[in-house]
Amino acid sequence: MKTKTVKLMTVLFTGLTLLFSCTKNTGHIINSDIKQEFEINSGDILKVNLGSFGDEEGATIFKNPLYAKVSKLNRQINSSSILYEYIPQDNFVGKDSVILILNRGSDGASPDRNDTTIIRITVNK
Repeated sequence: MKTKTVKLMTVLFTGLTLLFSCTKNTGHIINSDIKQEFEINSGDILKVNLGSFGDEEGATIFKNPLYAKVSKLNRQINSSSILYEYIPQDNFVGKDSVILILNRGSDGASPDRNDTTIIRITVNK
């Protein structure tokens, strides 16, 4: 019984290893601070640091890019930063853009600020 369990676990581990090693994403992860225009290669992952936000502040995607396989915001717990992540659709080459709304709280004496930010992405082959 123990031998069958070990063999089964070995087969499962080998299968999972092959599955994850065969994923098609052969690009690079590009980390950057926020700017208006980016140039990446097909298969790359773009991660843009939008800056630090307080507990009641944040960011939202107002208009998603047309050719994104992944377009999402991630709040980093350890640094209070928000990252925008973009992965282009497979085989997409061209221009894409995302519109983000960044909400910053007030200091108590002034109103909240909503900044609209457009990030333009050129995807090369």
